[in-house]
This record gives sequence, structure tokens and C-alpha cells, in this order.
Amino acid sequence: MIGKVNLITTIIGFGISSTFIVFICTRLICGRLRVPDPRTASDTETETDIEQPEQRIDARQPVVVAAIPTMKYHRDAFAFDEDAQCSICLGEYQEKEVLRIMPKCGHSFHLSCIDLWLIKQATCPVCRLPV
Repeated sequence: MIGKVNLITTIIGFGISSTFIVFICTRLICGRLRVPDPRTASDTETETDIEQPEQRIDARQPVVVAAIPTMKYHRDAFAFDEDAQCSICLGEYQEKEVLRIMPKCGHSFHLSCIDLWLIKQATCPVCRLPV
């Protein structure tokens, strides 16, 4: 009796595992074979646009870094004391010190700290959102 239960459990487990693997493989294959919807494609696209590589803005460029907003620190502007500290150097913000505020997430850093970070990385040091 116990042998039959083990055999049935093994067969059911194998069947579920096989079904899951087939499902994942099907999703991957269908995702690669997906034909673009002509209703969402732009009418002005030409073949030369498709052949040319897309130009992306590199967030590590000094011009892009300089475009990130700044503000002077005021203790009243920060809700919690944890927010009054640079996550890069762990230094406390001082009154009227210039901070750079990340546009997508709102994290703030000393201007000099985040500028050095953004030369090497194109993400927020805290949450890793792209600039």
C-alpha cells in the first residue's frame, strides 16, 4: 500500500514538474517569436531607422549629471533625521549645503559625493534606479 502511494506521488510530481518546464519553455519561445503589432508601430518609421543603433543618453556624462536638480539643505525640509545624512559618505548634512536630488526616487546626496558616484555608475546608490 505504501509503495503504491509513493509511486503515485512520484508520478504526480514528475507530471507537474514536466508541465511547468514545458510552460516556461513555451513562454520563452513565444516571447522571442512575437510579431510587433502594426497598430502600435509608428507610420513614420523607415527601414533606415530600424537599421541604425538607438542612441541612448549616458547618465555618466557630465552634462547629464549637471542637469540633475540640486537644492540647499534646510533641516525643516527633511522629515526624518535619517534623511539628513548622505548615504555615500555617511556625513550629516549642514545648513545651506548643496545637495543633489535624484529625479526618479528623490534620494539626496552631497553634491561632490554623488557626482563622483555618477562618473562610475548611472544609478542611485540607495535604490539602484537608473538616473
